Amino acid sequence: MKDFTIDQVSWHTQQPRNYEFDSSIVYAYFKSIISYLQQNNLTTRVILADDEEVTEETKIQVSDLTEEGFLLIKAAYEKWITKVDNRKIAVDDFKMLNKALDKIRNPKQE
Repeated sequence: MKDFTIDQVSWHTQQPRNYEFDSSIVYAYFKSIISYLQQNNLTTRVILADDEEVTEETKIQVSDLTEEGFLLIKAAYEKWITKVDNRKIAVDDFKMLNKALDKIRNPKQE
């Protein structure tokens, strides 16, 4: 599969908006999602060390993810960040991701 960037901090923080936007939420959810992916063995490398700060260049690439990791991103990432952005859920609320990951890891036997 061709490698590409799935998401990058600057894509969110540099976006023109017609309202006041707190970019710290973007930094927080990137740290959170990357930590989640790494803790669940969904990455092929350490994207962000525990003591490392998120920067404008922090990104998630296809090559950073295992097959399961990529399936999870496709299944739930967009919905998850939208809910976080809209402050419907906290950056450390992984219920939606856990549910999607469980479906990937334990497909229902027909």
